[in-house]
Amino acid sequence: MFLPALMAAGVALTIINTKAFFEALVGYQTAFARTAKYGAQKTPAANVQYRRRSGWLPYAELVAGTGFLAIVVYAIQSYNYLAIPFLLLFVGGYYWAGVTTLWSEYQGKLAFDRQRALASQQAQAAKA
Repeated sequence: MFLPALMAAGVALTIINTKAFFEALVGYQTAFARTAKYGAQKTPAANVQYRRRSGWLPYAELVAGTGFLAIVVYAIQSYNYLAIPFLLLFVGGYYWAGVTTLWSEYQGKLAFDRQRALASQQAQAAKA
């Protein structure tokens, strides 16, 4: 029951793993990105170091998903129906990875903006 979702999630890791492989191949060292702990910091300014941008990876995943969606359309047009479920694993995996990364970044940005506005309000109230 969960096997197709597991396979799609495995497919979704291919782009980031390929990036990591080529970085290691050319000797490009990246710093370990520490995961933010909820409630570990009390002030919004302290959370700035945890704000992370994913860069081009989610967009590459969306492009790959769109490419596989075009292949699905071609498979339908060429009457190759047996390949469609397999190809849909790639479409779903890449779209899932790209959309969830962008969504979590967006949610993090909203939370950061809310914290910053709250801190600003508290500073104004303390002045008054």
